[in-house]
Amino acid sequence: MRRTTIQLVVVVLATAAFVATAVSGLVLFAPAKLLPVFSGSLGQWRTVHEWSAVALVVAVVAHVVLHRRRFAQLLAMLWAPADGQAADAPGGERSMRLNRRWFLVLGAGAAVAAVAAVGLKLGGSSRSGSGSGSDSSGLLAGFPVLDVEGPPDRAAADWIVEVDGLVDTPLRLDRSAWLALPRTQETRTFHCVEGWSVDHLGWEGVRVSELLDRAGLQAGARFVTFHAYSGRYTDSLSLVEAQAPETLLADALDAAPLPAAHGGPLRLVIPSQLGYKNVKWVVRVEVTAQRAIGYWEATGGYASEAPVS
Repeated sequence: MRRTTIQLVVVVLATAAFVATAVSGLVLFAPAKLLPVFSGSLGQWRTVHEWSAVALVVAVVAHVVLHRRRFAQLLAMLWAPADGQAADAPGGERSMRLNRRWFLVLGAGAAVAAVAAVGLKLGGSSRSGSGSGSDSSGLLAGFPVLDVEGPPDRAAADWIVEVDGLVDTPLRLDRSAWLALPRTQETRTFHCVEGWSVDHLGWEGVRVSELLDRAGLQAGARFVTFHAYSGRYTDSLSLVEAQAPETLLADALDAAPLPAAHGGPLRLVIPSQLGYKNVKWVVRVEVTAQRAIGYWEATGGYASEAPVS
C-alpha cells in the first residue's frame, strides 16, 4: 500500500511538472505572443520553467527507481532475437521490440526534454551578463542581458542619432557631433520589472534635455518617443521625465564604452523608471503631442508609466 501511494505521488508530480515545463517553455520561446495571454514577467516564467524542469527530472528518476525491474526488462526486450530465431543461428538477426505503450512513453519523454532544453537555453541566455566592461570587480557579470531584437550590426563610429518631431530645428548627430556635446556622469541603480536590481552602475553620456534644448520645442510638445535601431522597439516618456537631469542617452558604462549587449553604442537611461522604459540602441528621439505606445505596453500589457517604487 505504501509503495502504491508513493507511485501515485510520483505520477502526479510528473504530470504537473510535465505541464508546467511545457507551458513555461512555450512562453519563453515566444514571449511577445504568449506573455499577454498567460501574464507574468519573463523572470517569473523562467523561474517556473527551471523549477518544473527540476521537478520533472526528480519524478522521472523516482519512477525509474520504483520500476527498475520493469525498465530492466524493457532494455532486454529492445534488443532481443527476432521471433522464431536464435541470436546465434545462421542468418539470425536481432530486432527491436517496442510496443505502442512504451513508444508513447519514450516519445513524450523526448518531447519534454526538447521543450525543457529550449526553454532553459532561452532563459539562461537572457540571464547571462555580457562580461564585457573594464571594471575589475566584474560588476557587469551580474547585470542580466534582456532584449527583444539583439544588438545591431553597426559600429559606434558610424552611429547617428536624430532628434525630430515637434521641434524647431531637427538634429542629425554623427559620432563626432555627438562627442562634442556636453557630457555628464551619474551612478545609479538599475531596476528591472522582473524584480531584480543592479547597484552602482556608472553611466556616462548626454542629458536628453540638452538635445531637446538644442532642437527647440514647439507648442504642443508633451511626450518624447525613443526609437531603437531596428524600429521594432520603442518607448516613450513624458516631457517632464525626458527633461529630468538624470535622464541620459548613455554611451559609456563603468568608464568603458557601453557594451552592445547593454545597449551600446547608445541607450536611454532613466533611473526613475523600470528597465523596459530604458530603450537600447537609440537612433531617433521623436517629440510628439500624444504618447506613443511602447513595445511592451503593446505586446505585454505593461503600464505606460513604470515608476520605481
